[in-house]
Amino acid sequence: MRAEPFRAWLNANYTPNSAATHWSQAKKVCEVYGDLDELYDAGKIEEIAAELNYSARDAREGRPNPSKIPAGSNLYASLAAYKSSLRCYAKFRENEADFESEAVIEAAGKAISEKLEGKQFELERHLQAELRREITQLEPGLEIIDGGIERSVDSGFIDILAKDENEALVVIELKAGTAKREAIGQIVGYMGDLSAEEPETELRGILVAAEFDKSCLAGVRVIPRLQLKRYRFNFSFEGA
Repeated sequence: MRAEPFRAWLNANYTPNSAATHWSQAKKVCEVYGDLDELYDAGKIEEIAAELNYSARDAREGRPNPSKIPAGSNLYASLAAYKSSLRCYAKFRENEADFESEAVIEAAGKAISEKLEGKQFELERHLQAELRREITQLEPGLEIIDGGIERSVDSGFIDILAKDENEALVVIELKAGTAKREAIGQIVGYMGDLSAEEPETELRGILVAAEFDKSCLAGVRVIPRLQLKRYRFNFSFEGA
């Protein structure tokens, strides 16, 4: 594993908690299945990811761990998290640069952050961290089930995966500022991927943004399982 470049890339792309979790879980996959660079170069990342598949139905029926990784009692959340970290390393390899020194690593991390829309990207990271802490403010009864990191699906990474009071899966996507039509396509794609993985489980989506453009408002009218919700900031003040 390309340890230092990967850690720099994680720190530039994820919240501190998610970066630390992806790092530790990628190391665990490496320990169990072998060097991740060798797996990536041999085209075996998705083969290992498939071995980590464990659906909600598998969990309900008490099926055994299909992987080589000791994953504790909550196999559904644990194996999904390991799969996310494995795919996260593959994403790093797809976007990596050559790193030869700490200065180059730092510069590369800064470049990646700027590429991902700088301040807006930082705001989205903070929004996700805050929403994870206060998920029931979005909807009473929601429970986060992704182990604290973004759940991977074929088309990308879900910001937050939760379940509602009726045990339906809830895909949550966050956008800083105004969400545009691309956001609808993105979350619907994630929902479609998750539906293919969990065909017997009800699911829906919530797109969270400060505002929504006309195309978002129009598109959601024909997607009954998708909701749009605006976020607002509340300030409090105290004496110095």
